[in-house]
Amino acid sequence: MTRKERLRQVAILCCHCLRNLAFYKAGWHRNELILKDQFWINVNGNFLDICVLEWCKLFGDLCGKHYWAKIITEPTSFYSGMLHELNIEESELDTLINEMRRYRNKFVAHLDSDKTMYIPSNLTLAQKSVAYLYDYIRANEDQGDFFNDAPRKASAFFEDHFKYGKAVYNELKRKP
Repeated sequence: MTRKERLRQVAILCCHCLRNLAFYKAGWHRNELILKDQFWINVNGNFLDICVLEWCKLFGDLCGKHYWAKIITEPTSFYSGMLHELNIEESELDTLINEMRRYRNKFVAHLDSDKTMYIPSNLTLAQKSVAYLYDYIRANEDQGDFFNDAPRKASAFFEDHFKYGKAVYNELKRKP
């Protein structure tokens, strides 16, 4: 696989993660699901599951081919820049990684013996970390105009999908 292909795959994963997270968050209002029948509960849960799977490919699987440190040319600079930009300590990122892996391992990839499902507590940090990775790749790793057809900014991509998701949920909520 060429460097261009690897970078594009990681950018696609970032977009899949952000889109699914936006649609998941769009389904909630004041800590309650907007649509509460079983179909929409399942759909909303699937958005979260895919978001977590994609995030773990990017940040939670050190041996995976899409792990951020395997595609960034200056991983130390990226990592310290991300911690600074997200205004977090390394321990906070480690906590998120552990929560995301646990959710993936215990409830998405396998149904283990845990009796309680723990949804990762800081999905906003997950969103910001993916957005940082995406924007960093576009700004620092694109030596050959690899992303001419890709969204310009991760935050705008997320917001567009969040607004779209909200509109869909609200329209469906109004229907009898």
